[in-house]
Amino acid sequence: MERGEAPAVAVELLAVEDLRLSLHLDAASLAEFVEFGLVHPAAGPGGALRVTLVEAERLARAARLARELELHAAGAALLVELLDERDRLLRRLDALECLLRPVP
Repeated sequence: MERGEAPAVAVELLAVEDLRLSLHLDAASLAEFVEFGLVHPAAGPGGALRVTLVEAERLARAARLARELELHAAGAALLVELLDERDRLLRRLDALECLLRPVP
């Protein structure tokens, strides 16, 4: 590794088709989630599409929300985006509160 270069991080990838089947998603719903930018599949070995674990979790969350709240793909994708942003903001708030706490 050269100076200033970030270390490589190993990222585990999951096969999209296996994930789709385990989530009981039809191909059209998966295509809509991809279209709305919820996940960004990339071709892996043998040409099979794969997603990261983070994307798999987002897809699972969207599929669950769509099923439980009877949302269409666009609504579920938007809700996942909003929930992710809320979680990021809460983590940031926690970090800022830690900085502001008086040291005993």
